[in-house]
Amino acid sequence: MTRGLPTPGGRVAFAPALMPSARPAPLVHKFGGAALADADAVRHAASIVAMLRTDDALPTAVVVSAMHGVTDALLDASHRATHGDATGARHALDALRRRHDEAARRVAGDGGGDESLSAVIDATFGELAGLLDGLAALGDLPPSVADAVLARGERLSARLAVAALAAIGVPAQYVDECDVIQTDGRPGNAFPDLPRTAAAARRVLAPLLARGTVAVIPGFVGAVPARTAAHAAPSDAPRRVAPVVTLGRGGSDLTATTLARVLGARDVFLWKDVRGLLTADPRVVPDARVIPALHAREASELAYHGAKVLHPRALVPLLARSAQRDAHREAGVPAPRARVTVRPFADPTAPGTTIVLAEERRAPGATSSPPRHPVKAVSALGGQALVTVRGTGMAGVPGIAARAFGALERAGISVALISQASSEQSICIGVPQSATAAVEPALREAFAAEIARGEIEGIDVEPDVATVAVVGSGMAGVPGIAARFFGALADAQVNVVAIAQGSSELNISAVVAGKDAAAAQRAAHAAFRLDRVGGGAARAPQHADVVLLGFGKVGRELARQITQRQSASRADGTQSPVSLVGVVDSRGWVFDAAGLAPRRLASLSKAKAEGRALAELPGGAEGAPDAALAHIAAHALSRPILVDVTAGDTSALLDAAVHHGMDLVLANKKPLAEGRVTVDAATASAAGLVATAAARGRRVLHEATVGAGLPVIDTVRKLQESGDRILHIQGCPSGTLGFLFAELGRGRAFSDALRDAMARGYTEPDPREDLSGQDVARKAVILARLVGWKGTLDDVAVESLVPPALAALPLQEFLAQLESLDAPWAARVAAAAARGAVLRYRADVSPKEARVGIVEVDRASPFASLSGTDNQFVFTTRRYKERPLVITGPGAGPEVTAAGVLNDVLALAGAR
Repeated sequence: MTRGLPTPGGRVAFAPALMPSARPAPLVHKFGGAALADADAVRHAASIVAMLRTDDALPTAVVVSAMHGVTDALLDASHRATHGDATGARHALDALRRRHDEAARRVAGDGGGDESLSAVIDATFGELAGLLDGLAALGDLPPSVADAVLARGERLSARLAVAALAAIGVPAQYVDECDVIQTDGRPGNAFPDLPRTAAAARRVLAPLLARGTVAVIPGFVGAVPARTAAHAAPSDAPRRVAPVVTLGRGGSDLTATTLARVLGARDVFLWKDVRGLLTADPRVVPDARVIPALHAREASELAYHGAKVLHPRALVPLLARSAQRDAHREAGVPAPRARVTVRPFADPTAPGTTIVLAEERRAPGATSSPPRHPVKAVSALGGQALVTVRGTGMAGVPGIAARAFGALERAGISVALISQASSEQSICIGVPQSATAAVEPALREAFAAEIARGEIEGIDVEPDVATVAVVGSGMAGVPGIAARFFGALADAQVNVVAIAQGSSELNISAVVAGKDAAAAQRAAHAAFRLDRVGGGAARAPQHADVVLLGFGKVGRELARQITQRQSASRADGTQSPVSLVGVVDSRGWVFDAAGLAPRRLASLSKAKAEGRALAELPGGAEGAPDAALAHIAAHALSRPILVDVTAGDTSALLDAAVHHGMDLVLANKKPLAEGRVTVDAATASAAGLVATAAARGRRVLHEATVGAGLPVIDTVRKLQESGDRILHIQGCPSGTLGFLFAELGRGRAFSDALRDAMARGYTEPDPREDLSGQDVARKAVILARLVGWKGTLDDVAVESLVPPALAALPLQEFLAQLESLDAPWAARVAAAAARGAVLRYRADVSPKEARVGIVEVDRASPFASLSGTDNQFVFTTRRYKERPLVITGPGAGPEVTAAGVLNDVLALAGAR
């Protein structure tokens, strides 16, 4: 049997019926503030409730949060009133009132149950105005009054939900939360009292559910213990100020699971603005995935460690404790049996994440293989400080830890993490960053005597740290989990300050500097391959974010081509696959996570062409490229790609980029050509970089390093993938030298041809960098390594066009002596012509050798026909042996090089 589920656009999809039995257990829904942002969202929530009730009128309770942003707005108004800003407080209330009035009109017109919804809103804001006036006179915001103010947001939201349900024909009734949710009475952080709440639910909710009425209950709020059964009568009339407490931010989840427990519900749906519980925070780890199912204890760990999808205490009512079972049974509290599912409000048909309560049971003596994904997720708790109590006099002294925790308890400081050395000479305690001012005085007072005697040597507070945890019940008994975790952090250059792990092995926590928290999460996520956990992507990025290292001629041309591509996509009504978010030069950078707009890129390019550094430009930041990369990597980019169009040794930067989760595109030859290669890997060089990237699921493309825009490397790979074997590659891969030798063959003087190449921008600023042959040698090394050669750049015999006597001269002196080279070159060209040949500068590579130098080629050779800056490559393979494969085309200039780079970028952008 299936039931239709509405989607935000009104389309009806289908999902299995939840409760096919004749007497189904109740169903509990909870809608968060993001799912109740406006009237359309409230109506959509009501339609979800209506469809999931089924034709049998499934008993249903609905818990709602305040509309999105209302709690923060009420708190802001309260603070304004407390600080004497009565006008600001009134304006804030007026804005909220208008918002609720508008929602009420759109949801249900003038009606809202037994009395006018607008009258309820009027009465509620009248109460709020009175409360704020009292706060202004008091000049303080007591927790109990703050709770009374904040409770109004959920109550108004519940009234709107009742009206929306009534408007589509679903019988619904508002139920005051204080008539059902009984608590321990702690302002701001109360916890439900299950026996008292179960009794109230039997009295108040059971009759409503029995007659098919949907009970709509404000979340986040409960009654103080003084509230008695005499007051527990459901009413739609707004109450005057009554003693209430809140359950903490996000406490509506706790309200829903509490109701599920006391009602004996089998399903609790927590409707969120995300697709479920995720393997990581998608704002930090772009390839985070939805976790299809996990145990309640895993979910609790994730919630505690910063996964804000779920309230940290939300699952406590559903986790039965043996010590409480008998007492709860006697008090009429049903045994926990509810299944919690976190589902996306925007797509009700999506499966979301199911949180199961039952422990896995194995037959006696049964063994099992290690789980495929022992780690389910990585999470981080930021805004922390690490307090260390240290001293040699602590060893063997009982009660030190208890006294430390007692002192923090008296100061009202919550402890998030504990770690103690086996030598008992130090205790590390994680506390909220906001408590740093109070924590040290509290501990110094508690240990005054020990400090005076020197038994405790110091109390150190390290601010701005984060606790990064990997979580998974499958870690228990699986060796190597900790090694992988800490190895990943080490590879990402993240220093671990403290470590904690419980004997249950449900989580391993590491304290790191706050600035390293994002890198640590990405490293751990990659190390455990959490991007392959079974659910769908947490978000589906539609583009790749590009960071450009180097903003010279090629970099600026690439920026222009990306902008041109974006304009074409907009004209077609499609989204561009790439977005340029950052440009970096040797002195600084410009970055915008949302993408650098075309006009801004044009302005940056113009200024850079005029000789200005990026750091000097509007929005520019000063710093070395490694600082730029660290800054940019701290942001959650969409499928980030670092493009290197520099000419220096950037190996360390590229390695760091890979560890930050970036793919690489290179036009820079040095990182790939310089360094020693062994049979297994390279040492801090090309193969090492490629191997590191592959191990982390990242790709390195570098087509433009050899033939600019020509598909040279792509041809090598495709030949190899097809099973062909490359025997030999001959190539003229230098557009500069190709132009020079073509001009010499036409009878032009060497000095004249070289100066023309310089004027056209074909050479480096110092043309000896081209004439030395080192650029061609690097290209030869890259090609040779692709076909199996194991040598290095030092092993390549290179013939230079620069006489040794001129190599070390200052540039101007070298240029002044160019005419002295004309006669020798004219004679060499004439001698080759007499033999029916022309001169070319060629690289010859094979699996056994790599050499570079001047060769004479027959006029019938394909190389003899080269002109201008064209490159040419001839592939002799097992299949193309008698008639080699030839690739010819432009091989120099910013435009063709940038085009080659862009092709690689687009390949990566569409690769995942």
